[in-house]
Amino acid sequence: MSEFTPAAALSDDQIVLDYGLRAQVRLLPYALGFFATGLPAYIWGANYFMSPLEIALNIALFACVWAAFFLLKPSLKTDECPTRHSLNVRLRRQWLCGALWALSLLVASLSCIGGGQAAQVFATLCAGGAVGIIFFSAPVLLFLLTLAPLAMAGPILALNLTHPDGEWTGLVTGGLAMALALGLIMNRHLQEHYHLTFAQRRTLEEREAALTARDSLTRDQMALMQTLSREIATGLRSVDQTLGQGLSHLSRAPAPRHFVESARSEIEHLLGLITTTLDEDEARSGQMILDPRPLDLEGLIRHVTAGFHDMADAKGLDLTLTLPPSQNTGAAIGDAVRVEQILSHLLANAIQYTPKGKVEVKLLPPADGRLRLEVVDSGPGLEADELHRAFLPHERIARTSAGYSGAGLGLNLSRRLAELMHGEVGAQSTPDVGSKFWIDLPYDATAAVPRPVGAPETDVPEPVRGLKVMLISNDSLRSVELRDTLEGLGHRCLTATTRPRAVSLAAKGDIDAVLIATGAFEDLDNDSHRQKLSEWLERLRATQARENLAILALLPDGQQAEPLSALGVRPLLLPQSEDALRRALTAS
Repeated sequence: MSEFTPAAALSDDQIVLDYGLRAQVRLLPYALGFFATGLPAYIWGANYFMSPLEIALNIALFACVWAAFFLLKPSLKTDECPTRHSLNVRLRRQWLCGALWALSLLVASLSCIGGGQAAQVFATLCAGGAVGIIFFSAPVLLFLLTLAPLAMAGPILALNLTHPDGEWTGLVTGGLAMALALGLIMNRHLQEHYHLTFAQRRTLEEREAALTARDSLTRDQMALMQTLSREIATGLRSVDQTLGQGLSHLSRAPAPRHFVESARSEIEHLLGLITTTLDEDEARSGQMILDPRPLDLEGLIRHVTAGFHDMADAKGLDLTLTLPPSQNTGAAIGDAVRVEQILSHLLANAIQYTPKGKVEVKLLPPADGRLRLEVVDSGPGLEADELHRAFLPHERIARTSAGYSGAGLGLNLSRRLAELMHGEVGAQSTPDVGSKFWIDLPYDATAAVPRPVGAPETDVPEPVRGLKVMLISNDSLRSVELRDTLEGLGHRCLTATTRPRAVSLAAKGDIDAVLIATGAFEDLDNDSHRQKLSEWLERLRATQARENLAILALLPDGQQAEPLSALGVRPLLLPQSEDALRRALTAS
C-alpha cells in the first residue's frame, strides 16, 4: 500500500489537509529534537533572572507537555484510507499537540517580564522557539494561522513590556513577522506540492488499473484462443473421422445413422462452445440485454429435464424431478431463455461428470423473496479450492474433467447471467459424495404464474405418403441427409449423382417428383447454358407418362430462382427443414 492513498470521497481541501497532516507527523521527531536541543539554552538564559524554584516549575511544565504529547502520539498515526470523520479527529489531536507547545512557550515568555536586561536575552530565545513552531506549523494552514500567532505573542509581549523602546524589540518583532510570512509562502508551496503529488498518485493508480485490466484481458484472450483452437480442432477431427467412416460404408444405401448422428453431435458441441464463449464475453462487457418477467418455472424445468433423459439413460443414470405443489399465485422473475441456459448447463455438467448413481432436479418452495432450483448429483464431488476454481473463466478441474471437452466457461457464465437477473448461482460439494448446484431467482408472491397458451388449431395438410422421389445430388453427405429425411417422411427415394444418370433411372419407372440438390446451377443468363438445361429437363419429363412432373431445386441462394421458375423448376432456398420440405412436396 502506498504511503499516500487519498480517499476518492474527500474534497480537494480535505485532500490537501490530509497531506499536510501527514507531512507534519513526519516532522514531529525533528520538532522534538529542536526543542530538546534548545532546552540547555533555555535553562542558561533563565538562570540570570529566575530562581531555581521558578526554573524547576517551568521545566515541570515542559515535562507535562512532553508527557501529554507522548500520550497523544499513538493516535496521530495516519490511516491508509482517510474519511471525513478520521480526518477531523486527526486535525483536532494534532492541533492540540501544537497548542500545548505554543501555550508552554507563551507561559515561559511571560515569566521573564520584569527580569531586566537578562530577560531580553531570554525573550529572544523564546522568539527562536516561536520561529520553530512557525516552521513546524507550516504544512497545515489552519495551524499556521492559529498556533504561530499564539507562539509569537509571548516573546513580543515580553519584549514590548520589558523594553518597549528598544531597537532589539523591533528587530525581534520584525523577524517574527518575516518568519510568519515565510511560513505562509512555504504553506502555499506545499499545497501546490500536495496537489501535484495527488495528481501523480492518481495517474499512477489509473495507469496500474489500466495495465492490470489490459493484462487480464490479454490473459483471457489467450486462454480463449487456446481453448477455441484446442476444442474446435478436436471436434473437427472427430467429425472428419466419423464422416470418413460413414462415407466408407456408402454404396447405394445410406450410411449407418449412428455415424451421421455422431457427427451432428460433435457439430452441436462446437456450436454450443462458440455460443457460450460469445455469451460470456457479452455478459462480461455489460452489453447483454435481458427480459425479466414472471416465469412458468415448473414448465421450463420439465421441458429442459425432458431433453436430458436420453443423455442420462445412455450413461445408466437415474434422472428424477422433484417439484413442490403447484400454486395459483407467485412466480419467479427472470429471463426464460437465460434461466433455461443456466439449468441446461448445470444438468449437462451433472450428467457428464457423474459416472454412476443419479441426478435430481429439485424446485424448493419460495423463501425470503427467493425461489431456489437445485441440481444434485452423486458424482465425484469437489474440494473447496476446486469448487472455487470451477467458477473461474477458462478453469477446468483436471481430477474430474479428464477425458471431457469443454471451454471452462459454463459456470462462470451461469453466475454472470444469474447476477444480471438479480439472482445467484452457488454450489456445495463433498468429495466422493456428490455436488449440489443451485439457482436462486427473485420471487414475486403477487405475480400471476404464466401458463403456456395452446396454439390455435390450423388446417395442416397431411403429408403425402408413398411418393417416389428422384434425388439428384453430387454431395455424398448431403445425399445421405436428404435421403434419410425423405424416407422419414414416408417417401421412397431413388438417388442419382449426375443428370444423365437421373434420366436413365427415370426411364425405368414412374416417379412423382424430382429433387435437385447439386448446389448452384450454371450461369443461366448464358443462352447456351439455359438451352442445355432446358433440353435436359424436357428429356427428364419425357420419361414419364404424367403431364406435369414436379421438379424442385435446393439453392444456396436466390440468384437463379427466376430463370429456374421460367423453366418449370420450383426453387427452394437452403437450409430446408423437414416441415418445409414436406410442405414443398405436398404443394407439388
